[in-house]
Amino acid sequence: MKLHTIMILLATLFLSGCTPKSGFFSKDLRYQSALAHSQKGEIYNSLEMKASIVATYLNSTTVECEREDAEVFLIAIYIDEDTSDKSKQSLMNKSFLLTLGGKKPSSIRSLAYNDDMIKIAPFRNRWSDYYLVKFDKQAAQELEMQYAHKNYGKVTLSFVKDY
Repeated sequence: MKLHTIMILLATLFLSGCTPKSGFFSKDLRYQSALAHSQKGEIYNSLEMKASIVATYLNSTTVECEREDAEVFLIAIYIDEDTSDKSKQSLMNKSFLLTLGGKKPSSIRSLAYNDDMIKIAPFRNRWSDYYLVKFDKQAAQELEMQYAHKNYGKVTLSFVKDY
């Protein structure tokens, strides 16, 4: 009797693996694309993390941004011991510099945590500040983004255009 029960249980488990995936295990192509076009970097000083950046290249991820005449990124920034002045925090902190191919952003738009654009981000947390950042269009197939601190060094993130 026990052998019969075990065989039925194993058969059920085996056959349930062949059912269509839905819900939690369904494919989310937009998420997969965003994950493939995301890079994370951190700036350290004496084994202590000072800043973290997660950048997602949206031109290769969303149709809307693909048509833009700019290089568009969703950027999450976390700075340890950031300034208390809200207008000078995170990406606006003058001690840090964000560049793409050596050029500063052409526009920066702060995003609220509940903004629909942030739902694209493969890595989300409440401690980071989110921005939609645009740079002038670049001819290079490979894009090199740098996030640098004047004393602690820099981190370089590389992105490849799909088109």
